[in-house]
Parts: sequence; C-alpha cells; structure tokens
Amino acid sequence: MNAWFRLNKTIMSYKSIIYLSGLLLMAGVFHSCGKERQVPVPYVYVNYTVYLNNPSNNNLRVPGSYLLLPNEGNQGIILYRRTLGETDDFIALDLTCTNEPLGTCKVAVDETGFYLVCPCCGSKFSIWDGLVAAGPARWSLKEYTTSLTISTVRIYN
Repeated sequence: MNAWFRLNKTIMSYKSIIYLSGLLLMAGVFHSCGKERQVPVPYVYVNYTVYLNNPSNNNLRVPGSYLLLPNEGNQGIILYRRTLGETDDFIALDLTCTNEPLGTCKVAVDETGFYLVCPCCGSKFSIWDGLVAAGPARWSLKEYTTSLTISTVRIYN
C-alpha cells in the first residue's frame, strides 16, 4: 500500500509539472499576440561588385565615405566604408525605411554624414550599422552581406 501511494504521488507531481508548463506556454502565446510584428523589407536578389580601382569609386579608399547604388536592392543600397584593413571594412544597407517597408519612402544621408534619415516619417538610422537612432521606426535597416578582396567589394544576399 505504501509503494502504491508513492507511485501515485510521483505521477501526480509529473502531471502538475506538465499542467503548469502548459499554462506558462499558453500565457506566453497570448502575451505575444498583442505585440507588433516586423514587416520585412521585400526580398530582392542582390549580387553586385564594386571595383575599388575604378576612378569613380576612388573616394571609397577612405573610411567614412560611401557610394549610393540606386538600382540595387529594394529601393537602393548605400555602401559605407567604416574602417581600413579590417574584415568588416564595409557595410551595405538597403535604403528602404523599415517604418513602412512596403511604401516608397527611402532614407538619405543627412548633412552630418552620420545618419540616414527618412523624409516621410523622420526616422533616423546610424550609417555605421543601420540601427535606429530615432523613431518612429523600430527596426534596423536591412543589411546585405559584403566581402572584400584586394580591390573589389561584393554585395550579396
């Protein structure tokens, strides 16, 4: 009789754990239902090469410089040179504002050269990494992969 009681008590404790886990899971699901979800920037195939030896790209030899590629990505791409001699010298960001990624608003470099600003909603993004510096946008700019060889930068997804 004592063994039956212990077995029954063990089974009940497992049922309690499963029941509580289920309740916590359901609470988490219902809590997340009210949150706004990010609408992604539409996918566009990108495979573009920038030749650093090209005289028109000569400014990209200096950190802090950038190149606008208006016909690439969703609404254009900015290629920004962050450093010199590092593996992550360049960053490529889509110019589509993430506040309304299905709209036609695209960010532009401000007068300081440190931010990308949306003319429609006023959102401000860091040119260094695409992070939101001022809202109403909540999400970073879409980043494309870059790879640097000796004299070329490849931008792709």
